[in-house]
Amino acid sequence: MRAIRIRHRGRLVATALGIFVPLALAGCSSSPAALTKSSTTTTTTTTVPTTTTSTTAAAVGPPCTSAAITAGIQASPNNDLISVNGFGCSGPWAWAGVTLGTSSQNSFDAVMVLMASGPAWAVTDRATACNQHLVPADIYNDACTTS
Repeated sequence: MRAIRIRHRGRLVATALGIFVPLALAGCSSSPAALTKSSTTTTTTTTVPTTTTSTTAAAVGPPCTSAAITAGIQASPNNDLISVNGFGCSGPWAWAGVTLGTSSQNSFDAVMVLMASGPAWAVTDRATACNQHLVPADIYNDACTTS
């Protein structure tokens, strides 16, 4: 058998065994520009800086930083803060290991418990906060069982 090819109105029609099969050649062109495929890809990269701290910040309220805790202690009456030696926060609660006194020769170490008061930390009664278990479990040992 012999296949016969016939072009009919811009379409190629193949004839085989007496059956006409139209072949659609949509999008075909003999121009060189049609042979070049062009695409454009746009990539956007966003870098988000990460910050890691050893303590957790309160969800709403003062930052859990040495500076914020120091400011809260210094704002309370009747203390002679020499230094903040360690601290931790959990939600609206914080603790600070401090050195108090009038000089380094006349000083002692203590633990203070602070509670968020708006945008700042405020010293609170440690005995009440610890005895009533108001201090969160994740900082309870540091805040309440050390002296």
